[in-house]
Amino acid sequence: MSPRLPRPSIDGVLSLVDIDAVLEHVDVNRLLERIDVNALLERVDMDRLLDRVDVERIVGRVDVNRLVGKVDVDDLVQRTELGVIIAESTSGVAQRVLDSLRARAVALDDLCDRAVNKVARRTPGDVPAGPPGFVR
Repeated sequence: MSPRLPRPSIDGVLSLVDIDAVLEHVDVNRLLERIDVNALLERVDMDRLLDRVDVERIVGRVDVNRLVGKVDVDDLVQRTELGVIIAESTSGVAQRVLDSLRARAVALDDLCDRAVNKVARRTPGDVPAGPPGFVR
């Protein structure tokens, strides 16, 4: 039996190898095809990774005008209650305008009534309280 040679260490073997020359012959795409990405992602600490993300820098790079330009407002209104809200708020504004106009018309009517009573020299007791069908 021949004497047994000492087994070389990995570090000893690697010190003899030109790593850059080996890597030039490695097909990286073929190597990546062998990696189970899902298994790799399961090992990633997402909280730790996201803590390293500079959100302000990302937001600063967003072109808001371009983003808003892609929004289909008509579709958005159809898919939400926004159309109803706009219609209700518009009708609410119109209702307030009408109420204001009615109040002014009543005040104008009252002013005209007093002016006619003054010209006709009527006293407050001579003026009927309302139409005969409504007054008792």
